[in-house]
Amino acid sequence: MGFVRTVLGDVEPTALQATMIHEHITFDLSHVRKETDSVLSDSPELVRELEMPKVYGCNTFVEVTNRGMGRNVLMLAELARRLGVHIVCSTGYYKESVYPAEVFEKSRSELADLFVSEITVGIDGTDIRAGIISEIGSSYEELTEAEEKVFRAACDAQKRTGAPLSTHCELGTMGLAQLRIFESEHVDLRRISFGHQDLNRNFEEQVTLLANGAFLQFDTIGKNSYRPHEERVANLVALLDKGYEDQLMLSVDLTRKSYFRQNDGPGYVYLFDRFLPDLRAAGVPEAILDKMLVQNPRRFLAFNKG
Repeated sequence: MGFVRTVLGDVEPTALQATMIHEHITFDLSHVRKETDSVLSDSPELVRELEMPKVYGCNTFVEVTNRGMGRNVLMLAELARRLGVHIVCSTGYYKESVYPAEVFEKSRSELADLFVSEITVGIDGTDIRAGIISEIGSSYEELTEAEEKVFRAACDAQKRTGAPLSTHCELGTMGLAQLRIFESEHVDLRRISFGHQDLNRNFEEQVTLLANGAFLQFDTIGKNSYRPHEERVANLVALLDKGYEDQLMLSVDLTRKSYFRQNDGPGYVYLFDRFLPDLRAAGVPEAILDKMLVQNPRRFLAFNKG
């Protein structure tokens, strides 16, 4: 199956237990959102939040903070050592509204070279290498020209390195437009995961993405102001009933300190102590929960090249 690239080095996929497939641990969009709630950094409060999922067997976090979003790989490495967990870090760019100037200045090939370098050589002058190209984003109901350039550069980097690639679908939109780019670039869709699909209320579109072989992420679990908890449960169960248990992965996408459990928010642990119990109550067996949390992330994150 190859290896999974973490901030502390490559590991066998079997080292991964329960995995949160789309998270932010070091994060800073204060310059865009004009507030300080959207700043996550090493602190006793953050450590307490990350410790909570460990009680439920979670030992892996896929950290999708990329260039221009406050990425700090040295902090991630230190937290991984201190907490005894696996952290996979990302290369890429998010969406146009938060792009740094370099995205507009660089060509597609230059962006692809940058992503490849961060996967194969190291990030920001360190020997810490990215283990995923993520979260490559489109805007709400739009995929801009600049975003398309980033997507196509990400496709180039994916094919050159074999790394997994996951996307940001703003409020669940534009998955089909992203799919068309991947198809036109002849990317292996088994290496692609579409993000925020629990916010996509178009069930047939979800099925279309899955039918093409890609993974889907239900990764804003606990953000119930975006979509009620019960709807997410029902949507996921309906996809499982159609036989897509091998292509679904889970997470909470925590991006604000106000989302911490200690601040009366859902916390990273919401997936384990609130959402999974309701899946069990809906009749989802443990073997399928294990696929979504353990087996599917192992397959998605593993790559052999570079």
